[in-house]
Formats: sequence, structure tokens, C-alpha cells
Amino acid sequence: MNCFRQGDVEAACRLFNEMPMKNLVTWNCMISGYVQNQKISEAHEIFDTMPFRNVVSWTALLTGYAKCGKLEQARDLFDRMPERNVVSWNSMLAGYISNGRIDKAEELFDGMPIRNSVSWATMIDGYLNYGLVSEAQKLFNQVPVKTTSIYNALLSGYVENGYLEEACLLFNKMPQRDVASWTTMITCYSRVGKIESAKHLFDKMLEKDVAAWTAIIQGYLDNGKIEDACKLFEEMPYRDTVAWNSMICGYVHKGMLDNALQLFMQMPKRSIVSWNSILQGYVQQNDMDRAWNFFENMPCRDETSWNTIIAGYQSGEALILYCRMMKDGLKPVQGTFTTVVSVCGTLAIISWGRAIHLSVIKNGYEDDTMITSSLITMYSKCGFIDDAKLVFESIIKRDTVVWNAMIVALAYHGSGTEALALFSSMIQAGSGPDNVTFLGILTACAHRGLVDEGWKYFRSMEDWNLIPEPAHYACMVNLFGRSGLLNEAYNFIKQIHVGLPTHAWETLLGACRIQGNLELGELVSKEIFSNRSLNEGMYILLSNIYAEKGMWENAASIRAIMKHHGAKKEPACSWIEIKGKLSYFMYNGRSHPQIEVIHNHLQTLQVIMEEIG
Repeated sequence: MNCFRQGDVEAACRLFNEMPMKNLVTWNCMISGYVQNQKISEAHEIFDTMPFRNVVSWTALLTGYAKCGKLEQARDLFDRMPERNVVSWNSMLAGYISNGRIDKAEELFDGMPIRNSVSWATMIDGYLNYGLVSEAQKLFNQVPVKTTSIYNALLSGYVENGYLEEACLLFNKMPQRDVASWTTMITCYSRVGKIESAKHLFDKMLEKDVAAWTAIIQGYLDNGKIEDACKLFEEMPYRDTVAWNSMICGYVHKGMLDNALQLFMQMPKRSIVSWNSILQGYVQQNDMDRAWNFFENMPCRDETSWNTIIAGYQSGEALILYCRMMKDGLKPVQGTFTTVVSVCGTLAIISWGRAIHLSVIKNGYEDDTMITSSLITMYSKCGFIDDAKLVFESIIKRDTVVWNAMIVALAYHGSGTEALALFSSMIQAGSGPDNVTFLGILTACAHRGLVDEGWKYFRSMEDWNLIPEPAHYACMVNLFGRSGLLNEAYNFIKQIHVGLPTHAWETLLGACRIQGNLELGELVSKEIFSNRSLNEGMYILLSNIYAEKGMWENAASIRAIMKHHGAKKEPACSWIEIKGKLSYFMYNGRSHPQIEVIHNHLQTLQVIMEEIG
């Protein structure tokens, strides 16, 4: 069994085959070992070849099928068992609960010929895992002999469901407490920010195990007291891998990667959680070169490893890694799908987006609001607004994020009236708007030139206790600018008291260029210069305003100032996917193999456009 515990299945199998004599215990160990390592087919093969079986053999295989979610096979084994004991019943009960079949668990529990404390605790725990607190309380009151483990099941459930007062009352009336009881209450107080109460309980404990130490350390970490956590960590008489990982994760979440790395190097034994925590640290700091090197050197990787590295990339690399992950048979999670769908939208790769959408459905994430909102945005950015609407309409429970995604999509597609109507539907549905909602609404008004409506919505932010951000002011400036109300836009910015609204000035400068208003453009530039917030984009805008007015010396002067300050505009680039092939274009670039044909078509289009005005 040591080989199985270390994950060395081949070594265990080799030793088993070399054994001259095998007894029932040996065969059962092989089944349990395969089950522990998620090798259910191999476990069943051993089961089938056994010369004789007992209740332990049947229960071990049943447990394996239940753990991997194959409830039909587990129930079939259970029904075919020549004899059952309470462990068999408990295994089937736990299988139903862990796979979300609380109804089947109830049915099985009611039919149990005999129950022990594990049976009662498992069922109570099952109710609490699904938030059925009153059902758990009723069942607890029916328990004939309440052991400490049964008290602990209800206590832990109260804590997990946020029932602090009930947890305290239960803890105080417990006839006997063990280390697990005290540890649960330490976690309880920590989660509600009562870290001093948690520490008081910890100090009162006569006996402390590594779990209790880890709980109080985690409590300090969760409450932002990393120095206190570090001090306790140093005082620990014994540390297991979980304790080390808690401290490393605490440092990573605080952005203290160097401290996390120092602990990581000191660890006597590292787990996959240790490696994933450091990987998360690199990704968190956006140091993707080191993150990739660390990822490549990991001794083993799991779904979390892949999902972390994929989430770190916001470009085509994420899609390549996603393919590698799927090829290895690993399961993507919410963050993975959100990242790759976002990348598809940014690069406008609709075929990839559709394929990933199918994978989202296949993996059961079609109701996840973060992913569905990303899908809406992706279809919108790819130009398929009708597909975005279909995704939106398929969502039964819509939160603010989903409503926002659809409103913004409609706004950027010029469907301002539809976006405003959707906003009204959102309010009627009981979803409160946030700052992102109003960005979408103001953008919709700007694209439709609805100045009065824009003003109304901007002022209504106060009714929702929302404070406008610089981006909202920029939207209002854009609304005025698109409507030719440049002086109103200028006066609007001058009244802002939110620091330096650089984005708003840049928006107005762009509007001055479009409207050909050189006088106001120069005035805006002086404001920007006085705030010392000029970026390369603003230099280019001002230079272009002069150039379009034929004032070449002024344009050259701006370019010279830009060069003196070291400002450099990054070349524009874009991607387009045609028949599954991704083409990349850069400003003034000529690397595309069909660049001459493309230029000829563009020139033809320009002539046609000029002819039709």
C-alpha cells in the first residue's frame, strides 16, 4: 500500500504480480490502491479475477465508482452484494451525497436496517453541504446517541453556512469536545473577523494538533495579519505540508512572492499545492516569463496548474496552452474558459470561439454567469451580435454582469435604443446597475447622439449611490463631442473634481480633430501640458490636427517635443481569421504574403467610397 500512497501504481502492480502467495487482504489492498489512484477500470479487473470476495472487496469497488461519479455502477454493485454491512450502506450513502443526489441519499438512509454514528453524521453533513440547515437540525434531534463526531458534523455545517450564533450555542452545550470541535470554532470566529476571539479559544485548548495551529494561522492570514501568522508559524512544534502551504498562499495573496519563495525552498516536502501557489504568485505579478519557466520545471501538473498559467496569458498563447491542456485530458474551470473566450473576442477568432462555447456546454458551465457574459462579449467583438443575443436569452438567472455584457454589446454595435430598453428591463427584473452598466448606457447615448438622455442617465448614477469615475466623464465628453458640442464638453471637464481626467481630455482632443476645431484643440493641449499628463496618443492627435490644417511647422514641433520626451506610439496591429487561418497585420507592415492583392482591393474600395460620397 505504500507504493499506492506515493502514487507509484506500476511498482505496486509489479510487487503484487511477484508475490508467490496472495490472500484476501492482498487482493482487497490492490482494489483499494487502484481506487485511491482513480484507476477504477484496473480495480474492477482485479475484482473480477479474485478467486473469492468478501464484503470489503465489494465495498472498496463500490466506493471507487461512487468517488468518480459513476453512481449507476456503484448502485448496481450495492444491489448485487451477497451481504452488506453498515460500512457498505455508509459508502453508498456518501456516494449519493458527494454527487449531489440528496434525494437518493434520503431514500437510502430511511431504508438502512442499522445505523451507526458515521451514518447519522454523513446524512447531517450531506444536508448541511447543500444548505438544508433545518433538515440537518431535525435529523440531529432524532439521533438516539449523540457522539462528539455527530456534534462536530452539525457544528461544522453551522460554520460553513454562516450560522455563527447557532454554532456558539451548540459548542457551549456540547457534553464533550475534541480538538476538531475547538478547531471548527477557531475557523468560525476567524471567518467573521473575530480573530481575537479565535486566538482566545486557541490559547484555551489543552491539546493542540497541527490542524488547530493551521486554523489559527489561516485565520490571521484571512484577516490580513500576516506578521502574526508568521510568528505563530515559527512557533509551531510540528508542521505538515498543509501548514506550509497555508503560509505560502498567505504570502502570495499579499503579493510577497519573495517570502513565499523562501518558504517554498525550505519545505521538507512539497505538494502540487505548493508548486501551484508559487505559479499563482508569478502570474499575479504578471511575470509570465518566470511563470512559464516555473511551469515547465514543475515535477507534475494538475488542472489547477494549467488553469493558472492559461489565465495568466491574455493572447494567442492562452489558446495554444488550452489545446495542450485538453489534449492531456485535463478539465478546464471557470477561469480557463473566461480567459480563452476573452482571447477569442480580442483576436476576433469566431471559429475558436464557437468551439470553446461547445466545450463550455459539454463541461456543464452554460449557466455560469461569468463565462456566459464572456461569450456575449466574444460574439459581439467578432461581429455576431445575434449570437450574443441568443446566449443572453438562454440564461435563466441573469446577474448584473450578464446584463452589463449585453448592454455594452448593443451599445458598441450602434443599437443604442435597444440598449436603453434592455436597461429598463434590467431594472424591472430587480438587478441593480453598477458603474459598468452606466458606461454601457452612456456609450449607447453617445453613439446615438442622445445628449439629453445621456445627461439624465449620468445624473441618475447618484440615485444608485454610484460615484462617476473618469471613464464616465470621458463617455460624457464623447457624447458632447460626437454631437458637435465641443464648448459644452470643455466646460464639462473644467467642472470635474476627480483629479486629472486625462482620458476625458484625450477624448475631447480627438473630437476637436474630427470637428476640425484647431482653436479649442490648442486650448485643450495647454490644459494637458499644464497637468503634465500628455501621453504619446495625445501628441499624435495634436500633431494630426495641425497637419490636417496644413500647419506643418507646428506638427513638426509637436513631433520634436514628443521625441524629446521619449514618447513613442506603438504601431497599430490587428488580427483577422479567414477559413480557420489567423492573419496578422501591423501598421505599415508588408509581411503578409498577399499584401499587394489586399492593397489593390483597398484602393478599389476607396475609389468606390469617394464616388458614393
